[in-house]
Amino acid sequence: MRLFTKILIFFIALIVILSIITTYSGITSIGQIAVNELEKGLTSDINLFNFAIDNELDHIETRLSLISAKDRFKEVWRRRNPALIRQFLQEAFKEEDIDIIQLTDNRGGLTFMLRDSLRDVQVAIPSPVAPRRDIVKGFMFVRTGTVDRAALFVSMPLKDTSGLSGTITGLIILDGGSAFVSTVSGLLARKRDEPVFISIFYKEKRVFSTVFKVAGSQTQDLREDITDVVYGKGERYIGKTMIGDTGYFTVYKPYRYRNEITRWAYGIAVNENIFVPFKKRLLYTFITISGLSTLAVILVAFLITAGIKPSLNRIVDICKDIERGYTKSRIDVAGLSVKEFRLIASSMNKMVEAIAAREKTIGENIESMRAINRELEEKSKTIKYERKRLLTILETMDDGIVTLDERGVITYFNRAAELMTGIDRHQTIGRHYKAIFGALDITPDRQATGLELILEGPSSPLYLKVHISSYTLESEETGYVILFQDISKEKKIEEFKADFISSIAHDIKSFLVPVNGFLNRILKEKYGHLEGPLREKIAGVQENTSKIYHLVENYLNISKIESGKLELARAAMDIKEVLQDIVQLYGSRVSLAVADNLPPVFADRSYIERVVVNLVANAMKFSSEDSPVVISARREGEFIVTTVSDKGVGIPADEVLYIFDKYRRGSFGKKEEGSGLGLFIVKSVVEAHGGKIWVESTFGKGSAFHFTLPLLKNGR
Repeated sequence: MRLFTKILIFFIALIVILSIITTYSGITSIGQIAVNELEKGLTSDINLFNFAIDNELDHIETRLSLISAKDRFKEVWRRRNPALIRQFLQEAFKEEDIDIIQLTDNRGGLTFMLRDSLRDVQVAIPSPVAPRRDIVKGFMFVRTGTVDRAALFVSMPLKDTSGLSGTITGLIILDGGSAFVSTVSGLLARKRDEPVFISIFYKEKRVFSTVFKVAGSQTQDLREDITDVVYGKGERYIGKTMIGDTGYFTVYKPYRYRNEITRWAYGIAVNENIFVPFKKRLLYTFITISGLSTLAVILVAFLITAGIKPSLNRIVDICKDIERGYTKSRIDVAGLSVKEFRLIASSMNKMVEAIAAREKTIGENIESMRAINRELEEKSKTIKYERKRLLTILETMDDGIVTLDERGVITYFNRAAELMTGIDRHQTIGRHYKAIFGALDITPDRQATGLELILEGPSSPLYLKVHISSYTLESEETGYVILFQDISKEKKIEEFKADFISSIAHDIKSFLVPVNGFLNRILKEKYGHLEGPLREKIAGVQENTSKIYHLVENYLNISKIESGKLELARAAMDIKEVLQDIVQLYGSRVSLAVADNLPPVFADRSYIERVVVNLVANAMKFSSEDSPVVISARREGEFIVTTVSDKGVGIPADEVLYIFDKYRRGSFGKKEEGSGLGLFIVKSVVEAHGGKIWVESTFGKGSAFHFTLPLLKNGR
């Protein structure tokens, strides 16, 4: 069977298996997707309902304020003629949803029903209506006939004019005839294109709901777990509940007045069957896409395998050239017939070109930074020389100068400091420096240079380098001189440098991954049998590619560490389990000695695995092949101490102090390849976890590297 036939069969089998797995997974997750979408919709609906309630209360308040301010209202109210008052209110509120108006003063109250259906019904309103000086609004009960109904109300004081005082209250009864209920229900139904039911609750009682038209008045009470969330925690509740014999997806939310939880709440409910069509559409779409994707991938696999051998031969030839040192060689991308091989060849060409371009750019940036450093050095020399002419030259300096007396009170604030910080210098004289620069700490024994101070600017932070020194005049007491230099530009350059290195490392990794994977498939004879010399050549290329990949990974970690962007995904971690996995990776030469029942640590597992693997690899590298390496762990106080020890060549005493420095590679009694970054990264990762690392070594007898990790406390 030919090579491309084998690859084609392999691709087809793989895609079929993956399609079956993904189809099964998709079918099992469709229900959850639909529920999640429904919960998002319910959250939007309850927020819309909350907005509608607040808007309606604000509208009632506005209308009551406008009506109570009119002279005609004041006149008919002063005369207390019910017929005239009713006529005025009906004219004023004929276009409004307000059902009841109640007017009260020290002589009693009058109640007027504005909705026709309430004209012949006895209405009783509780009395939050006593004269008051503030506005009260929210929910309340109103008795119409023998039934207590929920209502929205706004009660506000009447303006005190010519002896007129009292309270005016407007109410909207929430029932089937309420225009407000009909409007909100219709809006939610149009938004979802499905029936949406709203409910009002007092404590656990459902005092009103549009669902009564469908389900009757059964299941009035909220469950205890719902009331605990809504009234106890003051949070919304989303879940499935039964109303009558029907299941509904519901969301409940407490009503807050002046940011305090009241005894009222409201809810939204939709029938659980509304997302059945949605589930079916998802299922049909998913199966269709899966089938089409399988057919498309099979076709692409056939086209790829048809021209593998010629393309592979060309790539192998160019790899041999690169192996012999011809780094200027390029692969003829246009001559390759398979798209994937063209991508690999193009990536290899771009990798070499990008390395050359990056080297050139780095050189230019370094030269630019040197020029900036030379400019800063010249400014520093100028500052030292011009200090002797303090009063005449300080105002012309580009750097900020502030002088303090022995108590820390500002005695001078030059123009440059004012422009740099944006602080009016006339407002600073005579004030303590802490009132202006709270982050600075100046004491008699603190003579510092190179401190950094960050001030919040109008558009971006201002980075200042601060130099503090004391001075003494012949006839005056000791004080301090503070020099400010704007290093915002240098900070941006440092950030650019870190981002630039990270970008280079990321690009190189992206180029190496497909190359290394392809070489690995070749060595596994996925494309045919390899002869001895050719296998050795390709294995050498793969080994060098892997070395470049790990070197780039180290540089990327260094970039993250130096730029402060090392992000740790810390969680509870069983250190014993991690160490056991590493011991199994290395075989019998590495042994484990760990105490039982070690508590979990709070760490990023992937980074800690890199730390231990790096230490074990170093121990094996600098030991004979039959020399054992031991990993141990124990608890000391609030930390777990992990140790990697060997009986190798050891570390010379004069190199122990520098063993964790960047780019430092000790002799260790033998020559070894490496970038000198491994132990620096190990130390940085351990310290980022809040631990520390140290080494104990006797030259010629072996070494022991120890590092600590904090225990998990209260979930972190």
